[in-house]
Amino acid sequence: MKNTNIKQMAFIVVTGLFLSACGGGGGSSNTPPISELKVPQCGTTPADVTGKTIKKEGTGAEVRIWHSSNGTKTACMLSGEALIVD
Repeated sequence: MKNTNIKQMAFIVVTGLFLSACGGGGGSSNTPPISELKVPQCGTTPADVTGKTIKKEGTGAEVRIWHSSNGTKTACMLSGEALIVD
């Protein structure tokens, strides 16, 4: 009986460790999620950021944003990097 309890406990512990390791990591892909896009550099077509959030990546990032009279907003990067987040 004691031997069976030890085997069951060992099985539960191993299963718990296995399941806790699943779902992590995220791989080595540098592709951002679909909901995050890089803000384009100024000098190219600015991105429509109406209703979205801009998240700066690192220090020294400068973003230029235009607010139009029809309520739309466009943005481009002066320096550094930033992401457009839905």
